Amino acid sequence: MTVESAKKEHNHERILIVGGGVAGLMTKNRLEALGYKPVLVEKADVLRSDGAGILLGANVLKIFRECGLEDQLLQYAQPLNEIRSLDDRGRILGWFDLEKIARETSYPTVAVHRKRLHEILIRSVDADSIHLSHKVIAVTRLNSVYHVQFDNGKVEEYDYIIGADGLRSNVRDIFFGNIPLRDAGYVCWRFVCDLPTEIESASSCECWGNNKRIGIFPIGEGKVYCFMLITTVGGEEKMDFKEVIECFNEFQGDWQIITKKLDTNTTELLYGPIADLSEIVLQTERMILVGDAGHATTPNLGQGAAMGIEGAYVFGELLKKYSLDDAMKLYPKARLRRVGNIRDRSWLIGKLAHLKSPIWQAVRNFAMRRIPHGANQREFEKTILNK
Repeated sequence: MTVESAKKEHNHERILIVGGGVAGLMTKNRLEALGYKPVLVEKADVLRSDGAGILLGANVLKIFRECGLEDQLLQYAQPLNEIRSLDDRGRILGWFDLEKIARETSYPTVAVHRKRLHEILIRSVDADSIHLSHKVIAVTRLNSVYHVQFDNGKVEEYDYIIGADGLRSNVRDIFFGNIPLRDAGYVCWRFVCDLPTEIESASSCECWGNNKRIGIFPIGEGKVYCFMLITTVGGEEKMDFKEVIECFNEFQGDWQIITKKLDTNTTELLYGPIADLSEIVLQTERMILVGDAGHATTPNLGQGAAMGIEGAYVFGELLKKYSLDDAMKLYPKARLRRVGNIRDRSWLIGKLAHLKSPIWQAVRNFAMRRIPHGANQREFEKTILNK
């Protein structure tokens, strides 16, 4: 069968993708590349690119190269040479050599503004089959056909459903019931600002303090993405920008350069508690969950969006060999171990970063400095590259 005849064969299959974020758009990209004609719905009235910066590792760049998206991404993104782990005084705890990964695999690690990633993915799909202001509120199955009800009163029929509607997924709730979120015990603020000229654009870092963390990741186009995390004590959501910056004032080095030049009146500050999904759920009937909808993870490995992109790509690869029904049934086996490993490792890193006892923090920092760089690097590559 030729590629063109295969594409014609898929025209009759009615596929609904729920969610217009990174995972949903990437899934649409992969299905359309194979000749399917999925409809994507988004509950918001615009395709929002909520978020600030995003880290994309070699695992994502490999996929983007195969999908013809790498060149567009590199027009905006900042390739990174390293990620340094530091204490609050700027002293080294460990580091990861991203240049080495790029040399050995040919795939760089980059950081980019989330809105740019969104723009690239939107341009890569059929925009005419994206419908906004469509929130799924109910699904019933009659004779192998899903009748999907939306909050705008519409009811439409589909043969297959792909839920990519994030951590608080309506699709997941409809098919699996209420699966509780797992509170990580810390909250996060994020912002993007101008990158000071004194800071190296190809270097990134995360600094650990006393129940606090900050991260500095240049994202290209003269900008830098910063995040701040603190163990939850209550009232964090009421803090204004200046109060938040003051709370993290003990961090030294590049952080002081950034915050002293930061205009808190014109810079957008994003806030949110951190949680993951207490149970991984990926498939039932003719429905799969992609990205955070099925396996939300804490952000400590920088692999949240990557797992959604990987999931969309893996499902596309399954469809090259199997029918939609069979690909959906095989999808959990292809993804469960990978996403479970990322979720569990990320959770553990968060617990280590937010040890409450100063004594245990000191022990942790001492142990981190004693781990050989080679061992750290091998473990990092094993995790990111799924070796």
